[in-house]
Amino acid sequence: MLAIDELLGLNRKAEAILAKGLTVKEGEEAPLTSEEKEELQHYEEGLQKVLDIIAPAAMEIRSNEVVLNDQHARTLYVYNWPSYIYPNWLSQTINMDAQMDIAQYIFPSSNKAIMRMLRKKVAELRSSIRMLEQRGIVRDPTLEAALQDAEELRDLLARGQEKLFQFGMYITIYADDEDRLKKLQTDIESVLGGKLVLTKPASFQMEHGFTSALPLCLDELEVNRNMNTGPLATSFPFSSSDLTSDHGILYGINRHNQSLIIFDRFDLPNANANVFAISGAGKSFTVKLEILRSLMMGTEVLVVDPENEYGELCRTVGGTYVPLSLQSSFRVNPFDLPRAVRGEQAETGEILRAAVINLHGLFKLMLGSITPSEDGVLDKAILDTYALKGIMLETPDPGAMETPTLHDLVDVLLTTQGGENMAMILQKYTDGSFAGLFDKHTNVQLDKQLVVFQIRDLEEQLRPIAIYIVLNFLWNKVRSELKKRFLVIDEAWNLMQFEDSARFLYGIVKRARKYYLGITTITQDVEDFVNSPYGKPIITNSSLQVLLKQSATAVDNLQKLFYLTEGEKYVLLNSGIGQGIFFTGNKHVAIEIVASPAESAVVTTKPEEMIARRAAEVVKEREESIKMKKRLGLDTAASSVATGPPAPAEGSAAPAPADATPSPATPAPSPESTPPAAAQTTSEISTVDTPAETPAIPAPSAQAVEPAVEQTPPPATEGEKTTDAE
Repeated sequence: MLAIDELLGLNRKAEAILAKGLTVKEGEEAPLTSEEKEELQHYEEGLQKVLDIIAPAAMEIRSNEVVLNDQHARTLYVYNWPSYIYPNWLSQTINMDAQMDIAQYIFPSSNKAIMRMLRKKVAELRSSIRMLEQRGIVRDPTLEAALQDAEELRDLLARGQEKLFQFGMYITIYADDEDRLKKLQTDIESVLGGKLVLTKPASFQMEHGFTSALPLCLDELEVNRNMNTGPLATSFPFSSSDLTSDHGILYGINRHNQSLIIFDRFDLPNANANVFAISGAGKSFTVKLEILRSLMMGTEVLVVDPENEYGELCRTVGGTYVPLSLQSSFRVNPFDLPRAVRGEQAETGEILRAAVINLHGLFKLMLGSITPSEDGVLDKAILDTYALKGIMLETPDPGAMETPTLHDLVDVLLTTQGGENMAMILQKYTDGSFAGLFDKHTNVQLDKQLVVFQIRDLEEQLRPIAIYIVLNFLWNKVRSELKKRFLVIDEAWNLMQFEDSARFLYGIVKRARKYYLGITTITQDVEDFVNSPYGKPIITNSSLQVLLKQSATAVDNLQKLFYLTEGEKYVLLNSGIGQGIFFTGNKHVAIEIVASPAESAVVTTKPEEMIARRAAEVVKEREESIKMKKRLGLDTAASSVATGPPAPAEGSAAPAPADATPSPATPAPSPESTPPAAAQTTSEISTVDTPAETPAIPAPSAQAVEPAVEQTPPPATEGEKTTDAE
């Protein structure tokens, strides 16, 4: 627009005319000619104004609605209020899934005039009551209630505790057609009518009503009601919580107002979280969705998975998957020490002392209850075991040295007076039925962004012990390197059953903030979790809670624990899958967990969806295999045409001797005649393959093949190099 004005010279003319008018003295008329006035008017009309941008293309005013472009609007006003009204009564209307404008006009009134009016009103009411008594008529409760209210209001106004206002409220609703507008009006009238707040449409005053609901502070309807400070405060319109931030990840949709719940859990006082729900309500789905979205933000995630629910997610994002079982090759040594520790524990001897204390809790899980004397013997035996490897309290950097194993502790206990019984029990984990899992050096690497420890295949007796050892191993990793990460502990009630493991979990929850770590605990057994002496402290040390659908037997305890209202309790009982209440500090919102189809395919735990996905993967692999075979068949045929006559058919006479050198012209049996990918696949299956064209001669041994290859070595391919190395 400015470029066009510059081109036509309109702005220069207008500036000259305005400059000419400004030079005239005050009180005199500007000597503008009619032509100059016309030019100035044309220039002002050509300017783009804000009103031109926001104004509708057309507006039609009818008796019962206003039509703006293709939208229908109708204004309602409140004409009746109840005698008593409760706080947050407007929230249900505000959070309706509809487009509307709500305008509230509050005009202060003079207390002197109100006091005179109230005094006159009190005199009239008392006179009416006295007349009824003189006539012997039964008392009228309505008159007595009105007198009592008037007296109370006079007292409050006289003390300055209350003030009187004129209050008017208008609601303009919008819809795409008249039927939708009529239904929306009925819904709002029924919602407000249930609270005895009655409304009417501003018929034949729709233009005034539409203007009154705009943010222009123009009350053209003037339908007001006297209201003192208390009832007026209950009409505060901003009642729905909002958890939308400018950074973080998407957790779900706010069911109150359909806004997005986006924030970063590390912005809270601590990044710890608790997830409570019944089985099948979406606990793991919610946490896996948070993990997937947090990985995109660069957060490192560590998971303790007791039911193999995070394997697909780990494989999809390329994480480290560590299945722990008696048959597994992965091992975690409970005697490991961190290589470097931040803060006060970096002092000499503190690393070893903290490790010994943690080992006490572990061995109490393994040994059961022990006496104080046995506890003292065990403490000395642990220190002696570390001393066998040169690790003592005076060692400056013990994390860089080789650590002992459980075998070493058993040997020390066998030679220590009072430790024989403990050694006999611990031999079950070194030489007995549980051997091999906790008595070897660690061979697990934590170099990926997502690390999952799966303990589904462990016996029930070993699960608390394995979780304890894994948590200690991960805690050493966390303290060694400061990085933004959070740790997920699924089915945390396994740890809360035992006092020592519950104490250890509470300890890392309380100290996690110092190491930029958030702990997420997931459980469906609320009773077991809360009944532990460390259950409630873990919850109070967590700034984030997610309560999904609950059973009727557990919701009462949660109501007492989280101070839920009756409405929130009703929400938990009637929520669907993936719905519940989201707590962040003092804010509570009803949440619905949503995921895209691609995310849902990765994080789902529904058996029917997983079976369907695996079936689709099998079909896809089969189709790719058929395509590969066809392509290989075409390549082999083309190679045989180019190099010479085909090889003898199966069952034909005169096969080549075993020590004969294969000719380069021979196609299929030799790796030279197949693509490198096919040769590599063959090398993975078997070290020596018998050619399919010579079934009559038995397969020679590897020793018989090697001299033949050495006599006339053919050109080596990638597949043959792999076979030789193997």
